[in-house]
Amino acid sequence: MMRLHLISTGSIDPRDGVKTFQSLQPYTDQLHLRESNLSAAELLDLIETLFAQGYSPDQLTVHDRVDVAHVAGIGVQLTRRSLRVRDVRRHFPDLTIGKSVHSLAEALAAEAEGADRLLYGHIYPTTSKPDLPPRGVDALKQVVTFTTKPVIAIGGITPDRISEIAGTGAAGIAVLSGILGQADPLAAIKRYQGVRV
Repeated sequence: MMRLHLISTGSIDPRDGVKTFQSLQPYTDQLHLRESNLSAAELLDLIETLFAQGYSPDQLTVHDRVDVAHVAGIGVQLTRRSLRVRDVRRHFPDLTIGKSVHSLAEALAAEAEGADRLLYGHIYPTTSKPDLPPRGVDALKQVVTFTTKPVIAIGGITPDRISEIAGTGAAGIAVLSGILGQADPLAAIKRYQGVRV
């Protein structure tokens, strides 16, 4: 079954967010905390609260903050603005490292540097990147074919598109607004769960 990665919105209130994330935990394979507005201490407090609410360390990933990932014992997701994969791998050999990539060349480079998984997109048109054309499922399939690491597809993925993503061999999908941007995130995530293949 394809894995479901839930990405936070970047504007969560740690108190309200915990309540939402607690209800979504049974349906979430990986929760990405993409919260650049929170300090390192605030992120660590949030992570520890999520642990207390039932999340396991292997269910959580923090974006960019290698220091927080190391201290909390969870994974890190690196982007174009983050430290290089090879530098993080050299200093933190046991850390689970994800890398956001936007081309086959970037994917191959991230794999060579030691990334554990690749987040590739955006696949479909998305309001978060209105000026950039989507890369499409053919490009996704190329990345899946020519890399050996799990590839997570992101960008405009709705429940009715999951079967098409699955056909590429991708290991999972990542969703932000399709779940957390909805009036009822729990109902939304259940719609994704209902059609996962």
